[in-house]
Amino acid sequence: MEHFDLVVIGAGAAGLAAARTAVGLGARVALAERGPLGGLSVNRGCIPKKALVTAGRVHRLVRQAGGFGTFSGAVRLDWDAVQHRQNEIVDAHRPAAADLEKRGIRVAIGEARFTDPHIVEVNGRPLGAERFVIAAGSQPVIPDLPGRELLITSDLVLFLPVFPASLTFIGAGPVALELAGAFNDFGTRVTVLARDAEILPGVDADIARNLRKRMEERGVTFRLQTTVTSLTPAADGVRVAFDSAGMANEMTSRHVCAAVGRRFHPRTIGAARIGLEIGRLGLRTSPYLATSVPHIYAAGDAAGNRQLTTVAAHEGRIAATNALRGDTERTDEAVIPQVIFTTPEVGLVGVAYGEAPAHGVHAAVARHDARGSSHSLATGEDGGYFKLIFDQDSQRLVGAQMVSPAAEELIQLCALAIRARVPASLVETQLSVHPSRTDHLIRTFAPEPGAVSRPVADAGVVESRP
Repeated sequence: MEHFDLVVIGAGAAGLAAARTAVGLGARVALAERGPLGGLSVNRGCIPKKALVTAGRVHRLVRQAGGFGTFSGAVRLDWDAVQHRQNEIVDAHRPAAADLEKRGIRVAIGEARFTDPHIVEVNGRPLGAERFVIAAGSQPVIPDLPGRELLITSDLVLFLPVFPASLTFIGAGPVALELAGAFNDFGTRVTVLARDAEILPGVDADIARNLRKRMEERGVTFRLQTTVTSLTPAADGVRVAFDSAGMANEMTSRHVCAAVGRRFHPRTIGAARIGLEIGRLGLRTSPYLATSVPHIYAAGDAAGNRQLTTVAAHEGRIAATNALRGDTERTDEAVIPQVIFTTPEVGLVGVAYGEAPAHGVHAAVARHDARGSSHSLATGEDGGYFKLIFDQDSQRLVGAQMVSPAAEELIQLCALAIRARVPASLVETQLSVHPSRTDHLIRTFAPEPGAVSRPVADAGVVESRP
């Protein structure tokens, strides 16, 4: 039996970071992975999804080119070319086992399962270690309803061999809405069935409402307060029976995608055999990412924290360091910018308004709706909606949420302002490029004198500035 200082289970963002960190600390490391190297982000998540969203955006912009004075004939979608490009991008970003081996990481391809607290078997071959990091990722949650075998998941919808004329999503979280926007841009008839009264649970209501209205204007259909009751085969796809606001209804869609979330499945690694305790979305871990078994750590989706690639890599480094050197580093996820690549994008960072009291923050809120601005009219793109949360006592930014085509860039500026504890007065006096999307963000820090605040639906929110 081969023996190592550390065995890492999973070769996604968390597992790769853990293995590379451990090698850097001088450890003898093995990395086990049941599927293609690179994990969810590279193979079935961030990378191909971003490629698909971008391809949809290009298709939409070409269709709209006549409005800018450019005419190039009939626009035709080549779905095979879209898929080919996605696969090329995935292949280019997938790590190679040979490169990892050259760095001193022993790669074992196959299902890894614990047979003993210090031994995992990979396709029947035992690997022993003093320490372990579990970074085995997550799997889509499949709703338990009649006809569930007719569902496809977000893992599959990215690589549909035939372009779908219609597509229905069960769930209204980030993944469902990102894919809904992309396929809508291509021309698919898209429906989103949301269980709650608004999309994007966990995001401030005005941000979610603004995104929904913008997506509805582009052609996406939303049914809120809706529960799917059954799925049955239909001649042209799948028949969906559902209750919407207390009324029974049905519809037919070429495909129905389950997009209600992801979670770590402990059975895949034999967690029960060695007594690993399970949390809400993953293994139960300490702030040092230690599990209930002292020499075993977890990172990424397996740790059940925030399901983001950057968080996974961050946790992978910490888990490997603590496993080998003792519990010296804690996770720091206080200021992590997140972007939902919808159409338009949603950016989030820091404290939401509703969370402010729990953080001891006496909050003030500033909003700016940039629709109809000079930049949006000139570029033909949505100017966006911006919401900033300030601490009235320190007069510093503590949170930001936005709906904007440039959210992936602008939210990072807000993250830097929060982390650097920059006074709002310093930002609001910064001269901005005009016209630009950054100008909209700066205007939210410094509303024009005499500007009339728009009415808000959030109970208890006062449109104010420190």
